[in-house]
Amino acid sequence: MKWILATLTLFITSSASAFCFNEAGEKFNVNPRLLAAICFTESSFRVDAVNKNNSDGTVDNGLCQINSWWYPKLEKFGISVSDLKTDACLNTHVSAWILAQNFKTHGENWNSVGAYNAGFKKEPSRCKK
Repeated sequence: MKWILATLTLFITSSASAFCFNEAGEKFNVNPRLLAAICFTESSFRVDAVNKNNSDGTVDNGLCQINSWWYPKLEKFGISVSDLKTDACLNTHVSAWILAQNFKTHGENWNSVGAYNAGFKKEPSRCKK
């Protein structure tokens, strides 16, 4: 187990500059290790990863698996789907931006981290008697 963690830590450290974890983390006030962990979980650090198997019909692209739900918002910033698929550093910055949005609206907690992939579910309405 220790050798797996050591190997993962070495890989994260060696790829940090290529994937811009530190830069994106600093810019959006998100822990770079958290960014790296999310990107590893989402794509195993595969820059060209694509997931078309979402139950809601959306698609996830790139290193940090940015969901197509974000595309209209990102287009306003001049970010295209092609950019997300080919620019790992940009993909990481978008990931940090999404996490920062979650932290701002719902606090720095595991629910906000979990919502990176699943989004926030609305609470069911409760009927008063």
